Amino acid sequence: MAESHHSIMEERKEFMLPPSGGDTTRRMAHFIRPAVASGSVLPSPPPLSSPIAALESHEWATKISFHGWRCKEKQWKKWVESLHSSYQSVWRTAGIYEAIMGSNYQIPRNDDLVNGVAAKWCPETNTFVFPWGEATITLEDVTILGGFSPLGESVSAALEQKELVEIKENLIQERLIVSRSSTAQKACQSVWMARFMGTGSRLEHESFLSLWLSRFVLPIKANSTIEKHVFSIAIRLARGIQVALAPAVLASIYRDLRILNEALVTLSNKGNCEKKVSLLAPLQFVQVWVWERFPALRPSPKPIEFGEPRVARWHKIRGCRVENVELALDTAGASFQWRPYVRAVDNWGFHGFYREREEWVLMGSNSDMDLLAFARFLRVCKLVGVDGCMEWYFPHRVAMQFGMDQDLPGCVPECDDSPAIAWRSYSKPINGILYIPSRLFDSDVTTRYFNWWQSLVKKEANGAHNPSCLSALQTSSKQGDSNDEDKMTVGEMWRSVINPESLRDKPASDGKPSLGCQLQSSSSSAAEGRSDKAMEGGDGSNRESSALMRRSEGDMEDANRSHSGTATMKGASGEIMERAYQSSAGTAATVGGSERGMKDSTVIKEMSEKITSDTIEIPGLELEARICKLERMVARLKAARFDYRF
Repeated sequence: MAESHHSIMEERKEFMLPPSGGDTTRRMAHFIRPAVASGSVLPSPPPLSSPIAALESHEWATKISFHGWRCKEKQWKKWVESLHSSYQSVWRTAGIYEAIMGSNYQIPRNDDLVNGVAAKWCPETNTFVFPWGEATITLEDVTILGGFSPLGESVSAALEQKELVEIKENLIQERLIVSRSSTAQKACQSVWMARFMGTGSRLEHESFLSLWLSRFVLPIKANSTIEKHVFSIAIRLARGIQVALAPAVLASIYRDLRILNEALVTLSNKGNCEKKVSLLAPLQFVQVWVWERFPALRPSPKPIEFGEPRVARWHKIRGCRVENVELALDTAGASFQWRPYVRAVDNWGFHGFYREREEWVLMGSNSDMDLLAFARFLRVCKLVGVDGCMEWYFPHRVAMQFGMDQDLPGCVPECDDSPAIAWRSYSKPINGILYIPSRLFDSDVTTRYFNWWQSLVKKEANGAHNPSCLSALQTSSKQGDSNDEDKMTVGEMWRSVINPESLRDKPASDGKPSLGCQLQSSSSSAAEGRSDKAMEGGDGSNRESSALMRRSEGDMEDANRSHSGTATMKGASGEIMERAYQSSAGTAATVGGSERGMKDSTVIKEMSEKITSDTIEIPGLELEARICKLERMVARLKAARFDYRF
């Protein structure tokens, strides 16, 4: 039965506010269903704190293999170029043109970054859980970054036409010949390529697509072979028949993020894994997802040439070194880019579902392909992959990634659907009217969602496992006044960054946010795309402070791109300090009273005069990384001494 837009989303008036807090307004909002009904029991929150301790690379390198993170074969690009002129129109019709061209680009792996974000993975919700909210890689991401289509036939669909079945039998026979000719007695991809590349045979195109699918898209083994499960897909694609590769690829990514997370937990707790872990999904898209959305963690992207896929921005770029990835992720809420693909990039065109103005569009079987794809992005479903892989997809938990507003996510009933039933649910036609948000719209959260999430953060802060951003300044296990950090002046906070010794005389906080978390919170109203709304009703001094924060964050982002990877601000240090002094003096009347504000401005001015070098070293991440490590050691010692767990 056709599904109306009411099953995917709903529109209603609610009290809304920015996810980082701010003024509350009542307006018409748009939500992805299911949402918790008014008066219902609140949903169980996802686990916020990570049980994974920091691991050195040598602790996991021999236990975890990223077999799906493929480098291209030396001859692969030549094969792509040789077939491009003859088959590019077929690739475009089948919706795989950008995906094939994207296989020519190489993304060097940043192990600390990938493992750091995998530590935030929640297998129950298939989302990354941060202190500032949930986010995840979605169908939109694999469509934009990978070039895979969310529309088309199932990857498990069988061939029905006799002609196509005969072609599949011929490919199976060729695979057997390659296996017998190989010393390893398997259908090696390199031997397969040598057999078909440039021959112009009637099976060359299908053989080319079979290699592409086996190596870059849907591998099921770690031995670099041509697998029979891809033949049916390759034959359909070779005839311009669209196949929904996006849900299959995303299902494999979710599966491997769960496997990687479990392996990291085991290594963290036991120090060893009994079995080696082989990851087959193209997890390079997870790293690119982080770079696209976390400005402080991304290197400088390359310019795109006209016609290149978006992933070309990151070709052969090595990420900047981050001392504490967990802390950087936990304190990135204010700068996180919920919709990076709506921003203009030279020589890269927007997809049709990114509209300048909000619209209500009538959906049907003849709807624009981009609009049908966008509707698929929004629907809760089970993703069907290959080799029995199925994973839940919960876009209603990350509605702001699609330009929608966020409400309390409703529960989805458990079900043991077969792949065939799950696929029928995924591919049901969508009729009715669908809301398309403006690409420039800034999404908000409902007040009940905001309060629910804040209670989760406070509970975790006062509980057994404090996330790093909530405990980074707790240098002692002795309990102190929970309001002590609130009484810190700006000058004292600045001293705590420049001179960690100044923290010694301060009582330990009790679950209060760290300095980095407070700075992020204070600058959240200055995040991109939200300054006008957040400053509504504010005075000029607040706007000046927010502008300063934006400039400082930009300097920090530039610093993260340095070869050393340390957080430094070069060249402009004097200018930054002068702006800090001027802003502090200008806002003296609004920050804790005039006397306290002038004291802060004097302290910052004194600090600026003490610095004679052109480079200001900010040891915040390094300091807090050491503190986190000490906290874990203290917790373990207490557990051993008093026979209890934290």
